[in-house]
Amino acid sequence: MMSGVLGAANILKTLETSSSVGMFARDTGGCLISRLSLSRTPDESREISFAELTESAIFYFSSPALAKACAGVFGGKKNKDLISAPLEDLKNLSPESLKKVKLAKFSRIVSTFGIILPLVWGIAPVRNQITYSESGKDEFVSVVGLKKEEKKKHRKEAGKNTLNLVKKIGLVSVGIVGAGLGLAMASKNKSVYKKTEPFIDRTVKLLDFTKDGDLKLAHYGALIYPASIAGYFMASRDKYEVMENARRFSITVPLLFFGERLIQNPIYNFFDKKFKTNVRDKNGNIKSYSEIFKMPEKEKLAHLKSKNFSYGLTFFTNTMLIAAAVALLNRVETKRKYQRAG
Repeated sequence: MMSGVLGAANILKTLETSSSVGMFARDTGGCLISRLSLSRTPDESREISFAELTESAIFYFSSPALAKACAGVFGGKKNKDLISAPLEDLKNLSPESLKKVKLAKFSRIVSTFGIILPLVWGIAPVRNQITYSESGKDEFVSVVGLKKEEKKKHRKEAGKNTLNLVKKIGLVSVGIVGAGLGLAMASKNKSVYKKTEPFIDRTVKLLDFTKDGDLKLAHYGALIYPASIAGYFMASRDKYEVMENARRFSITVPLLFFGERLIQNPIYNFFDKKFKTNVRDKNGNIKSYSEIFKMPEKEKLAHLKSKNFSYGLTFFTNTMLIAAAVALLNRVETKRKYQRAG
């Protein structure tokens, strides 16, 4: 019994962490499995797999890697650690040193997001070209099997379109990064810095990376998710895909930021009562697996059981179940509306 509880705890512990690997496994795994299980055609399955895996790879791996690389580029060996440190830990620096660190942080943010945002936006358009290349389908209702049509594959045309799209994404990235670095360079001048300091301070405060180079949740809400959502809507191939995107994002985005807390509280309360534990204390704070593993042996097993059930059910509900529910809703509603229109 103890080995089973410990085994489950060690698996769930990796999902609880805010590291890139943990977030990738938790969010991508849950959504991908649920959406694929309800996909309507092989074309849609391929699109879901490409979009989910590429999006998550950029979110959870490319961004931290770029952030760490940029810390070295703009900070050098001397200031690399300062750039990676939270702004509140740098209050003892001289005004001139603090200015250099803030400008380096700003340059890091602009460079990282200048590359990431166009890539995120381009996922949906590139996905469409892959489908067009493989099946020749350029309507969403054809992709999901509601409209039956046989079209020739258009690999050459799709390849040319994809190449042009990649060029545009590259130019946008160069423009964003160039503008940001230009502002940072100009701000080295004292008079210019006085004017730009409020904007630079606000940008660093909102979008600074964690010490390990990982993303904060605020990054999603501030920049990345709007770019991703805009890409999906702009790449929508007909009105039915627009409606599916609207349903999906109107449900999943609020749940991403607020859903887990709303869902987890009653779940943790239930299992705390069942196992007579206090994984969730009176102030609403939830013990991490790391904290529970340090508890005395007599208390640890019961708390691990409670945590396993609570965290596992929260993950299943907020990720897999919600993703499946949204996919099912889209499947039913799109079919109904298409049949009524036709």
